Amino acid sequence: MIWIDRIKQGAYEDTNRLFKPPVNCDLHVTAEGSPEFWAEKAVALLRPVFEPRKPTALLVGRYQPFHDGHKALIVEAIRRVGQVVIGVRDTHGLDEKNPFSFEQVRARIEHGLREHEGHFMVAPLPNITHVFYGRDVGYVVKRIELDATIEDVSATAVRGKIFNAGG
Repeated sequence: MIWIDRIKQGAYEDTNRLFKPPVNCDLHVTAEGSPEFWAEKAVALLRPVFEPRKPTALLVGRYQPFHDGHKALIVEAIRRVGQVVIGVRDTHGLDEKNPFSFEQVRARIEHGLREHEGHFMVAPLPNITHVFYGRDVGYVVKRIELDATIEDVSATAVRGKIFNAGG
């Protein structure tokens, strides 16, 4: 909620007596600062921008197709770290398990995570099959374990529903 509080009192005394300021608000707009200053603050609140200098988690996958299990994993990573880079492996057309292009996958991810806008970035990756790192350079490598019903979501089953009219 944005509370615009730029005047001491309104034109109607009865309204002034009834008014109670909000206890919690996301942005408290005061008389100090130009309208342009407050507009920028509101835009930053309503449409946050991914900040590459902040701590960021990396998730790598094919997302063929993006489904609720992927979403739950990414949302949990955002909760833990604040923002994520979703690295989408370019596997389009390799076989029946990889029917979607990067652009199709990216569009599904962005749509599915729209309420987390500004807290994720989708990046194309080559077909990464191994992840190595040298000496301890400050990375935390950890598996996120989710509820069993989410863990059981299968992209293979989702693809079957998409491509099999009878399934």
